[in-house]
Amino acid sequence: MTPLALALALAAAGPGVRTTLPPAPVQLYRVAWRRPFVPPTALEYRAEERGGVAVDPATRLAVFGTRDGWLHAVRPDGSVAWEFQGAGPFGQPRVDGDTVYVGSTDGRLYAVALPTGKERWHYQTDEDLTTRPAVSHGLVFVASQQDTLFALEAATGAWKWHHRAEAKGAGGFTIFGAASAIVGDDTVYVSHSDGLAAAIDAKAGAAIWKKQLSRTGDHLDVDGLAIDAGRLYAASYSGSVIAVNARTGDVVWTAAAPGASRVGVAEGLVVAVTTSTIEAFSISDGSKIWSVPMRGGPEGDPVAAGRWMLVPTGDQGLLWIETASGRILRVFDPGTGVSASPALLGRRVYVLSNGGDLYALDLS
Repeated sequence: MTPLALALALAAAGPGVRTTLPPAPVQLYRVAWRRPFVPPTALEYRAEERGGVAVDPATRLAVFGTRDGWLHAVRPDGSVAWEFQGAGPFGQPRVDGDTVYVGSTDGRLYAVALPTGKERWHYQTDEDLTTRPAVSHGLVFVASQQDTLFALEAATGAWKWHHRAEAKGAGGFTIFGAASAIVGDDTVYVSHSDGLAAAIDAKAGAAIWKKQLSRTGDHLDVDGLAIDAGRLYAASYSGSVIAVNARTGDVVWTAAAPGASRVGVAEGLVVAVTTSTIEAFSISDGSKIWSVPMRGGPEGDPVAAGRWMLVPTGDQGLLWIETASGRILRVFDPGTGVSASPALLGRRVYVLSNGGDLYALDLS
């Protein structure tokens, strides 16, 4: 690569952004704009933004929370539509119709009007709610860090039912983090720190099936769930990725993946993020297709973006991995790392940095 070409590639990344280039650089995106939302805080050792971004296809608003307890809605040009203040850092929001549902470390699930940013209701659970809510059949579901699944009326916030794990993990020790609840048809799926996964009737709250997915190890946490074509995929920290028949709970296959924490599905592959690697397995039989080393540890869920998987890795930044081959084609590093899952709408990707800056990247 000539010095001129290298300079042009770096300039295209935008101000204040380090872009790690592979041996044969590929221009996957350009930075459309960057907007700061959280000013630096004195004595803050290592800032982290774990909430993630949600994008509404109708209004094209990008909604995200930041560690200072504010929820923001931003237009495609980067201007702020509204801001809402909560009492603690927010998790990843869910936009459904004209309402934003988002949990917080203050124990509340908030419903916020998408057009105005005004609070419609909140429900206090007294548990850490930083997973992404799910919405179906007039109900909103959210899983807590304390192994409880709450079901509330989406319109009013009235309690309908809750499901709580019966036991904790081995010795009571768990890894911080929890899988977001997943809705499929009339069923909501949840996993716990004791290694148990369950399918719950969304309307009645009764368990359809329960399955112990983690059986050995010091930490039994199942902190990653994904569903695709009638199968539930789970990442078990004790050392495996498991494919389960979503209707019956029967295990279809199990693949070894020590420290598996996050999981996603794309292009016939199940992609798992472990404590030190990113692994891809065949969706049909669990055979390993590729593995790449990673530093920084598992953070938000991997997100499919066309032919790529976008994997937030904390210190290392946002990895752009070619799904078919496992090649890391690019690393988006804003200088502070990326812990939150990005959001995709059309050819626009929104990335929240650990420094509290929102970036809009346009795919090439």
